[in-house]
Amino acid sequence: MPSALIFGGSGKLAKFITERLVKKTYTVYSVIRREEHIPGLYELGATPIIQSLEDSTVAELAEVIKSSLPDVIIFAAGGGWRAHKDPTFNRIVDRDAAIKVFDAMVEADCTKRIITISTADARNRSRPRPSWYNEEDQKVSDDLWTTLPRYMEAKLEADKNLVEQNMTRTLDYTIVRPTWYNGGGWTGKITAGRVGMSPKVSREDVADVFVACIENHDTIGLVFEVVGGDIPVGEAVRRVAEEKINSFEELYR
Repeated sequence: MPSALIFGGSGKLAKFITERLVKKTYTVYSVIRREEHIPGLYELGATPIIQSLEDSTVAELAEVIKSSLPDVIIFAAGGGWRAHKDPTFNRIVDRDAAIKVFDAMVEADCTKRIITISTADARNRSRPRPSWYNEEDQKVSDDLWTTLPRYMEAKLEADKNLVEQNMTRTLDYTIVRPTWYNGGGWTGKITAGRVGMSPKVSREDVADVFVACIENHDTIGLVFEVVGGDIPVGEAVRRVAEEKINSFEELYR
């Protein structure tokens, strides 16, 4: 039976991913910080693991990985509501904790596959805007970086670390970069690749993207955006994989 280890398992997106993987007979281990989330994760069919990402060392996270021996690791943690009160949590969780997980995978030496959640428009803004952006995309970009600069910077730095240090780590990564979430439910359809900032997308559809990436190893080494659309998720991810669409060079360098 295949298995997955999700860091940040109490989040909304992580729970949708968990539901889908359990239905596909995955054993799902879910790393959470607070005991109050344990009952809900058991109801979803996951095995909760209490471990604070921000307080753990790389060695301690490596032990978590070795104890579960997952086929794939999903990094879905984020500063969340705590970052609204204390923006340093963006750096602590969205950047530092992510990097600790990458290093812990190397130390554990048992799992190479990782899929991480990033965000659309995490990029080097000293460079010209991406070639696929239009004026509306640029406006949304400006608003995001004005409103959430620490969050955007943390995601950018974590993504860069994962890609640029991979000659040493040799992980099989995929970075999924959804635009902001809407309040809608599952549609089963998206647009993916080098796309702009709109329309918004549902968490349920992004969860399907994660599952599609797990099942399609040709997405390894790719960094791509996800927005709402009219292409079935599996087909959209397959196109990204077949065409080797990778946004990294134009966004992060």
